[in-house]
Amino acid sequence: MKNDIILRGIAASPGIAIGPAFLFEERSILLEGALQPVRDIDKEIKKFKTAIRKSKKELEDIKRNLVKKLGLTKANFLDVQILALEDTWIFDETIKRIREEKKEAIRAVKEISKGLLAKFKEIDDPYLKERACDIKDVTKRIIKNLIDKKDKAISFPEKMIILVANNLSPSDTAQLEKEKVLAFLTDLGGRTSHTAIMARALEIPAVVALREITDNIFAGVKIIVDGYAGVVVVNPTEKTLKNFEEKRNHLLDIEKELLGLRDLPATTVDGYTIDLSANIEFTSDVDSAKNHGARGIGLYRTEFLYLTQMELPDEELQFKIYKNVVDKIYPETVIFRTLDLGGDKIFDNTTPEPNPFLGWRAIRFSLKRKDIFKTQLRAILRASYRKSVRIMFPMITDLNEVKEAKRIVREVADELDKKGIKYDRELEIGIMVEVPSVAILADEFAKEADFFSIGTNDLTQYLLAVDRTNELVASLYDHLHPSVLRTIKIIVESAHRNSKWVGVCGEIAGDPLAIPVLLGLGVDELSAAPIVIPEVKKVIRTLSLKESKEIANKCIGFSTSKEVRNFLRDIINTKLTAIKELILGEDYTKKK
Repeated sequence: MKNDIILRGIAASPGIAIGPAFLFEERSILLEGALQPVRDIDKEIKKFKTAIRKSKKELEDIKRNLVKKLGLTKANFLDVQILALEDTWIFDETIKRIREEKKEAIRAVKEISKGLLAKFKEIDDPYLKERACDIKDVTKRIIKNLIDKKDKAISFPEKMIILVANNLSPSDTAQLEKEKVLAFLTDLGGRTSHTAIMARALEIPAVVALREITDNIFAGVKIIVDGYAGVVVVNPTEKTLKNFEEKRNHLLDIEKELLGLRDLPATTVDGYTIDLSANIEFTSDVDSAKNHGARGIGLYRTEFLYLTQMELPDEELQFKIYKNVVDKIYPETVIFRTLDLGGDKIFDNTTPEPNPFLGWRAIRFSLKRKDIFKTQLRAILRASYRKSVRIMFPMITDLNEVKEAKRIVREVADELDKKGIKYDRELEIGIMVEVPSVAILADEFAKEADFFSIGTNDLTQYLLAVDRTNELVASLYDHLHPSVLRTIKIIVESAHRNSKWVGVCGEIAGDPLAIPVLLGLGVDELSAAPIVIPEVKKVIRTLSLKESKEIANKCIGFSTSKEVRNFLRDIINTKLTAIKELILGEDYTKKK
């Protein structure tokens, strides 16, 4: 076998590990024979109820064991599966199919799972797309218990190994002898996959989306895993091993320094402070946000609640979840973004749209289905009783949309007043700026909105006419394109002229390379994934506002993304030598 074979994937969890490869085969549930109509319905229902109870207990036991090793804040991702087992619609619908259609529990469970998975299909948000893994995993667990198959811990022949798999489910990961795992490598996945979440929770290096690593590697071969740069080196030479060992020792020192920033403000060296908050999807993510030093929640995506149920979530369920988030983060603020999905993701019978990115989605859907919109608004307003909540409308394209949405908020507020229900009467209402029409008319929109939050993911997509989920053109998508930066400048200046503040909640807010530009453009708030907040804070605390403005002016004067990136890389290399490997994902396989 050749030496120094280089493979590149997605850097999912930081760290460097060196060890032998162990090929992991996913365990599947094999169902033999044809499914037959049920004769004893009561017995089949009883079997299903027992399987649900066993599945829930197993997950709670797994979570309890993980809590002992990881701490509560790092094991809560299993709550999604536990909640699925507690979902009354899933439970009732399964029993209904067993009773009325005389179906075996296994068949009913599989059919319902198939329907839920269809809702996740073609979702743009990578985080939400990855949550389909939860549905698959919990389905497999229920079926396992229906056929009374036992879980067994996975053991390894080596003391310490690099685990190589096509993919890893939460259940598979939970059964591993974790003290023997040095790193995870998978063909599939992304930064929000369960493999990545578990790896970061366990503080184990991981590289995912390596495509066909399981087909091109043999057991026992030595591997280097670089979870910073997303690089894997197969069969390394002694020289390469030495280089990576030096890098590992250096970066361990850097990470210790970043951990010390958690309670410090995001303040530049010349005294300018910017709000640094977190993007989250679940209540359990609040703990991660606080542990990484976030100040509040700059974006709470409410979509997942709708995707995990076949029936629309009622007001009480939404209120319970929103209130929990508010109480956990208080006294810091939470910005709830109202439903940002298309009608096809909510109603099974909706005709699929040829171009859903430009279709019936987000605020367009909410204004057409006021009953659904008002239910969500009532729940959010009720959760605002501590005066730490803001509302944000997504996918705004026209000024009348803002006016109509605000009118409905007032209508809901009047209904709460009549019932004597408390809420924040001074609650701020903002809009997402993610469409060019709003950027161009930002002055007019600033007169109606209390704040702007720039969603650079969609804004970049629409400005550059690039579908970022299409691999054929994804390389053209770049949030540091000069056109994007100039548009952000227009938005910020328009907002400030009208005494309104501006946040950024797209991926660019968590890109340390972009932070000098955003600071220099005058952005008031950044909201990013919790895990990147320490790096972003370090960049902010290393720069001055004066030099950031100079950097921003230089960047918006360039004509191409390449010019912008090369210039910013030089800045990072000069100003942030101490953590440049973390920011740039420095690849030792290229330079040594």
